[in-house]
Amino acid sequence: MIAASLAVVPIADLRLAAHPDLIVAFLVLMPTAELLTGHLLVQQFLATGRLSALGLSMAYLFSSMVMVPYAIVFTLMQRSRADSTFSEVCAPWMALAVIGGFPVLAATHRWVLAALPARLSRLAQTRRRAAVATAVAAVLTLAVTVTATIVGAADRLPPFYQSGSPTAFGRMMVSVLLLTTTVSLLAVVRSLRHRPPVERWVVVAISASLATAILFVAAPHRYTLGFYTARVTLLVSSGVVLTALLAETASLYRRLSAAHQNLDQAHRDLSQRAEHLAAANVELEAAGAWKSDVLAALSHEINQPLAVISACSEELKHDWDTATDDERRASVEALGRRVNELLDMAAHLLSLCRAERGQIHTQPVVLPVEQALSRVTENLTSQARGRVVTSYGPPGAAVWADPVHTHQVLTNFVTNAVKYSPGSIHISAALDDTGGKVLFAVSDEGNGVPPAFVAHLFDRFTQDEQAGALRKGAGFGLYLSKLLADVNQGRLWYEDVVPHGSRFVLCLPRAQRGPETAASPNSGDESADRTAGGPFGRGSVSSGSA
Repeated sequence: MIAASLAVVPIADLRLAAHPDLIVAFLVLMPTAELLTGHLLVQQFLATGRLSALGLSMAYLFSSMVMVPYAIVFTLMQRSRADSTFSEVCAPWMALAVIGGFPVLAATHRWVLAALPARLSRLAQTRRRAAVATAVAAVLTLAVTVTATIVGAADRLPPFYQSGSPTAFGRMMVSVLLLTTTVSLLAVVRSLRHRPPVERWVVVAISASLATAILFVAAPHRYTLGFYTARVTLLVSSGVVLTALLAETASLYRRLSAAHQNLDQAHRDLSQRAEHLAAANVELEAAGAWKSDVLAALSHEINQPLAVISACSEELKHDWDTATDDERRASVEALGRRVNELLDMAAHLLSLCRAERGQIHTQPVVLPVEQALSRVTENLTSQARGRVVTSYGPPGAAVWADPVHTHQVLTNFVTNAVKYSPGSIHISAALDDTGGKVLFAVSDEGNGVPPAFVAHLFDRFTQDEQAGALRKGAGFGLYLSKLLADVNQGRLWYEDVVPHGSRFVLCLPRAQRGPETAASPNSGDESADRTAGGPFGRGSVSSGSA
C-alpha cells in the first residue's frame, strides 16, 4: 500500500470530478468494517484473555466512532460554501483525528497496558466482560471529547484551508501526521514478533494510514486522484484486515470444535471408565461381603467339630487304660467323623470359591440314570443307607451331564435329608411331561422348609434358624448345587411333601445312550480321582451342607 501511494504521488494532484456516491459508500463501509474488526478482537479477548487484543480492539472502535461525526461534518461541508467553518476547520481536523488517531492508539496501547497495576490486569483477565465494558466507555468518552472539542471550538482552532487553498498550519499538521504515522508503524513492526497472528494484521491498517498521509501531503486538495486513492486505500485495508480476522476466527472456531469433540470423547471415555470402576467397586464390595460371610460361617461352624475332637481326645487320653476296645473304637470313629466334617467343609469352600470366579469346568457325557443313583448312597453309613429307598425310573434312561457334578448335587440332597429327617428317604428318577428332561427327586419325611424361607433356600450362606433346632453345615451346599446344575443346563427347585416333608428336584437334559457313557466307579482312575476331588479335582465333597 505504501508503494502504491508512492507510485501515485507524481500525479496525485490531478483534479477529478466530485463523486458523492463514492464518498457516501466510503463513509458507510469504512466505520462498519472498523466496528466489525473491533468486535472480532473483543471476541478474541473474551476467548483468550489477552489484554493486547482488547487494547487493539479499542483502537478500531475509536476509529469507527470518530468516523461517524466525520461523515456528518463532511456531508455538511458539501452543502456549505468553500470558505465555511465546516470546510476549513471541522472536516480537516476530523480527518486528522481519523487518520492519525488509529495508528497512535494501535502503537501505544501496549505501553498503556504495561503501565497498569498487576492487580488491575489480573482483574481484567478474570472479569473480562466488565473489562470490555470499561474500555468501551473510555473509548466512547475519548471519541466524544475529540468530536466536541473540534466542533465546539471550531472558531478558535487554526484552519487547514483558506479560500480553498491549504494554509501553512495545515501543511505543518499534515507533516506531523506523516511523522506520527511513520513512528507508529515502526513501533508496531518492532513488536510484531511478540504479537499473535490475529493481531499482526494491524500493520496493514497502519500502512494504509501512512499511505493516506503521504497522499495528503502530495495532494492536499479535495477531489483529486490522491484524495480518492487515499479513501480507497483505507477501505481496502479495512476489508483485508476484516477478512483476515474472519479467517482467524473461523480457524479458532474449528480448533474449538475439534477440542470440544475431543472433550466429548474424553468425557465418554471417562464415563465408561467410571462405569467400569463402579462395577469393579461393586465386585469388590461383593468380594468383601463374601469374605466376611466365609469368615463368619467358618468361625461358627468349625467350633463344634473342634470342640468334639478336643473333648474326645481328652476323654480318650484320660480313660485309655480303663476303656474297653469298643469304647476306644467308638471314640476314634467319633473323631474320624468330626475330622471328615472339617474336610468336607474345606472341600465345599474350595469348590465354592472357584465357582464364584467362574472356574467350573464341565465334562458332560451320557450318564445312565441307574448308574447315577446307585452311587448316591456310597458315602452314607450302613444305618443311614438302610433308610434310603431308591426308584431308578424308566429302564435305559440317561442324562447328558457331568457325572461328578451330578453325583455331588444328589449326594448333597441325600445327606441333607439324612441330617434333617428321622424317617425314610425316597430317591427317584422320572421323565418330565415332554420326555426331554430327567427329574431326580430326593424326598424325606421331616418338618419341611418354612414358606418364608423357601425364596432364600438356594442363596449363599443361608440356613433356616428354627427355634431349638441344631444348626448343621455352613449354609453353602445348596448354593453350590445350584451353580453346578446351572453349568450343566439343569435346574433345581424345592417342593413341599404332603402331609409333611421336603422334596428337592434336579432337572437335567435327557440323552440317548451311546458309546460314550460315564465310567463306573471302579472302571478308571480319572473318574475316581475327580469324584474324590470334587468338581474341581481336589477334596472330598460327599457330605451336604444346606
